[in-house]
Amino acid sequence: MKEKTEVMTKIFSRITIILLFIIPIFISSCTEYVPKTNIVPEDLIQQEEFTNIMFDVRLTEVIIRQDITKNGGKHADSISEQYYNFIFDKHDVSVDQFQKSLDFYTNSPMIYDEINNSISDSLTNLKAKIKTKE
Repeated sequence: MKEKTEVMTKIFSRITIILLFIIPIFISSCTEYVPKTNIVPEDLIQQEEFTNIMFDVRLTEVIIRQDITKNGGKHADSISEQYYNFIFDKHDVSVDQFQKSLDFYTNSPMIYDEINNSISDSLTNLKAKIKTKE
């Protein structure tokens, strides 16, 4: 049990580092869709649901990194695709809908900051819950 707690502590430490520096840059730079205006897409994912999706994405990024590291970098694309498809299925959104919503929110810095702050708060709360169970 103590070993499991140590592993979880290490995971959440890594999550914090990734969240603060790598993920927002990575996600916003992976976009192919470049909106010409700030028009709201018809199938925009509402902010609260988008925040939930991004929370899952950020946690999943850690898992993906661990799986890719375990496999020596082999099958990185299929591993990532499998996890992302799970998230999109869980939230009942398409890749295209997610991408358009991501583009919209990243082009609205105040809203995107709210989303990131909410995710950060959720991770802090999760970490606190885990620590209280130790």
